[in-house]
Amino acid sequence: MKYFIYKTTNLVNNKTYIGIHQTENIDDGYIGSGLHFLRAVKKYGKDNFKREILEFCSSYDELIEKEKLLVNEEWVKDKTNYNLKTGGQSTGILSDLSKKKISETLKEKYASGKLVPRATAPYIATDEQKNKISQTLKKKYDSGEIISKTKGKEPWNKGKKGVQVSWNKGVSTGPKTDEQKNKISETLKKHYTENEHKSKGKEPWNKGKKGVQVSWNKGLKQPQIECPYCKKMVDAGNGKRWHFENCKLK
Repeated sequence: MKYFIYKTTNLVNNKTYIGIHQTENIDDGYIGSGLHFLRAVKKYGKDNFKREILEFCSSYDELIEKEKLLVNEEWVKDKTNYNLKTGGQSTGILSDLSKKKISETLKEKYASGKLVPRATAPYIATDEQKNKISQTLKKKYDSGEIISKTKGKEPWNKGKKGVQVSWNKGVSTGPKTDEQKNKISETLKKHYTENEHKSKGKEPWNKGKKGVQVSWNKGLKQPQIECPYCKKMVDAGNGKRWHFENCKLK
């Protein structure tokens, strides 16, 4: 694994971005991942940016320390740079440009009704917003982007006449009374006289074992890998769900 700190320069306006990267291939085409920087890449095109490696490091921890020194508060405040916060994988110190953009975005959302102050009543969508959500969902279902969970399944009350009452109607949450427990028990007994239990014929996983059983993966931790877009260290097993190609900063 190679660890290095780099600087990417916009060949059109000479604005720069400093970041860190770990990779098996230093020619992987990676040039940066900051939100402000990625917007610039989209605007000017990736071909108008040039990355240069400033220094190689022996570990990721060393990279973090180097980034803290180079991407400091003074660097962030310099408007000729794309970095929006100080380095070091922390929350960082936002630049004046970042603070201004966040403020303007929030003002617009509050003015349009997309956001409601917490002190006010719960947010209720307008008829226009409800219609927009409805139309968006219809398009996604029609295009196959979203697949209905009930597609191809028969409704549970097909062929039944009259109003159907759920078995737990009137049962409150929290500790149950003896009457409620008895009602649930009778309902389940009736259900399993007509339907086969899913575990029927299967041996329990702990059959023949004595004492409290410890899960096979207790104490084990998944290896951590870095998302190339947001720079966060995530679990190798499930990190791809919200990062890498699905990262919001891609």
